[in-house]
Amino acid sequence: MNTPEDRPSPSSIGSLVTEAAVAAITPARAAAGRTDGNGGAATPLFGLTETTPSFDALFPSTRYFEIDSNIAGERFSAWVTPPAQYDADPTRAYPVVYQVDGNLFFPTTTPFHQPGQSDTMSPQLPFILVSVGYSAQESHAWAWLRVRDLLPPGEKVPDVMMQAVDMTVQAGLMPREEGDRYLEMFANPAADKFLAFLEQELHPQLAKAFRIDADNVGLWGVSYGGLFAAYVAIKRSDLFKRIGASSPGIIGEDSQIFELYREAVATQRDYSDRHLHITLGARELAQPSIYQWLLARGTTRLLAETSQNPLPGLQVSTEIIPLESHLSGGVPAWFSFLRACYLRG
Repeated sequence: MNTPEDRPSPSSIGSLVTEAAVAAITPARAAAGRTDGNGGAATPLFGLTETTPSFDALFPSTRYFEIDSNIAGERFSAWVTPPAQYDADPTRAYPVVYQVDGNLFFPTTTPFHQPGQSDTMSPQLPFILVSVGYSAQESHAWAWLRVRDLLPPGEKVPDVMMQAVDMTVQAGLMPREEGDRYLEMFANPAADKFLAFLEQELHPQLAKAFRIDADNVGLWGVSYGGLFAAYVAIKRSDLFKRIGASSPGIIGEDSQIFELYREAVATQRDYSDRHLHITLGARELAQPSIYQWLLARGTTRLLAETSQNPLPGLQVSTEIIPLESHLSGGVPAWFSFLRACYLRG
């Protein structure tokens, strides 16, 4: 069991966060040109013609949109993928599920979206999938921008995140002025504005363009996206009623999540017809690592609160995802959420 003396130092944690940030940023900036490893143009392979496939070739059923938010003052993207039978009955409306961190989870979950509705072992209700992320211009920085949009107001950003920005700047992977912009964002997280963007700007626009069941709207996120999902559930959003919080980034005893939860319990508002599904990777919980004391303890405390001080009418379910880590558990957690909230039959 980790004690404070055994815990990794802030510098080692910062290195782990920096590695993730570098991995997210470097490919986007390196993709401008490919070389043979010596700075020259890549040599074509005999018999093969290298080309860039179109978006339609990769995701034939998906439509891509960008939208400026007056509330958040930012530009966001939305990948919208309808169910396979969407065109068969032009009078039928469908549930819609929003997933945050779309720049990461759109390409990893969308290929399974339509086939999932014919999975004989875990058949899903047909629904419209909306993956929300950042515009083409800022997609390279999604790992930083999400901190601004997914953390509740007043949520403290761990020092390691600031260290990661500084280390990335020092490594020459980010201009100082860009790093300063992210540090300013970290000091003023704005999940309230991002939630208002989803509820008041994006959803109404999509409801005009697609046949959406207004009474069946879901939300899912992992890590800081899971923190955002928990925030939305506790705030009792009027829009989102089926919510998946996967490995939620609830860090520290003073997280705003617990203050909000205490306030929600005191109000005794009715949470009927609402479902919160919480997941955690087994290795996050059981394997000695930074995730045990940075993340798993916050998640288990939230589960304890939902059990000992339940919100009236709120259905809470949970699953520990076997074998998975914080990184590898995202996609399995998505399917856990669908089984819990969108299983057919």
